[in-house]
Amino acid sequence: MLPVRARLTLAYTLALLVVLSLFAANVLWQQGRIGLRRVDRELDALTATLANVIRGELAKQSDPAEAAEEARNVVTAPGRAVGIVDAHGDALAARWNGLDLPVEATITTTRRVTTVDTPAGGWRVHATPQAFGDNSLTLVVASPLTDVRREQREAQEAMLIAIPIILLLATGGGVYLAWLSARPIAEALRVQRQFTADASHELRTPVSVVRATAEVTLSRAHRDESEYREALAIVGGQARRLGHLVESMLVLARADAGAYPLRPVDLYLDEVVAECRRAVDVLAAERGVTIRAGESPEIPFRGDEDLLRQLVLNVLQNAVQHAPAGGSVDIDLRRDSAAVTVRVSDTGPGIPEADRLRIFDRFVQLDPSRRGQGTGLGLPIARWIAEAHHGTLVLERSGPDGTTFCVSLPT
Repeated sequence: MLPVRARLTLAYTLALLVVLSLFAANVLWQQGRIGLRRVDRELDALTATLANVIRGELAKQSDPAEAAEEARNVVTAPGRAVGIVDAHGDALAARWNGLDLPVEATITTTRRVTTVDTPAGGWRVHATPQAFGDNSLTLVVASPLTDVRREQREAQEAMLIAIPIILLLATGGGVYLAWLSARPIAEALRVQRQFTADASHELRTPVSVVRATAEVTLSRAHRDESEYREALAIVGGQARRLGHLVESMLVLARADAGAYPLRPVDLYLDEVVAECRRAVDVLAAERGVTIRAGESPEIPFRGDEDLLRQLVLNVLQNAVQHAPAGGSVDIDLRRDSAAVTVRVSDTGPGIPEADRLRIFDRFVQLDPSRRGQGTGLGLPIARWIAEAHHGTLVLERSGPDGTTFCVSLPT
């Protein structure tokens, strides 16, 4: 099995070869037609001139043979064949210039245009019957196709040189384009494999805890009520974590597939932030963290209310969980002419510089003490929601005195 990049390059090169071959064949065919039309126009003009001369000569003398002989001498056409044939196929006067035509080719009742191949080369032949009073003559004019065939050979040689060069350049370009296109594909496959591996790991933990708790609880015939309640509490907690994890994974999976439609409505963003603050107050109180928010004017906004609420909740919960006991979390909501910005700052120990590029990766939990409590999907989902509203979520600052995340939503 060829690699994706090689298959893309091969398909691109074969498609280009087919297109170029069809193009070259069409050019050669059209060039041949144009060349023949040019020769036909010249022969038509020569036939008309020859007919006029014969008509004038017959007006002076009644002998068709003498008139034909005089017309042949008057009409000069270098390199062209000229013949005046009677009704029996006998040439009254001719200057064939090397053209050898059979007699039957000169006898016709209608105008005939043919291409004749001879040992000396191809000829374009016009045989036109004309009536001159009581005399019926056939005017035969012909032109060699040497120039037309030479032009076709030159065009063919040019194609044979140009097409391999174009294919070579196109193959190089195809390799480069395949490399460019294969990179996002490979990256998408890598992200998908990583997501699957991380998701399997995260799902395995609560399932293992639930199974182990159930097996230990059922291993003895009789247990106290408190032991059963403790086991059910563990199972319930892990079930909630598992449900939250599955829900978050479905959100990201639908977002990656582009199947998560936004439902924009008119709302006030300051009210959304205030509701999220009240919802996180309980978690903050349990951890001994104070949430502070300044006064904010009404900020009308149009967006998906549920997703925006989840965005603010995820960022706030992340800040509260990383703030130490006795610390604080500050919310700053502002609006200017271009965007609404929400800054969430905590007084935690900050994020190590080596880990700052990983904080928006899925299933990443930098604090080992919190393993098993969160899902590592809060910030990735928050960033996706901001980008779905054509905004951004960035780590604005991080140091020993705390961390600040900034959400910017264009208005």
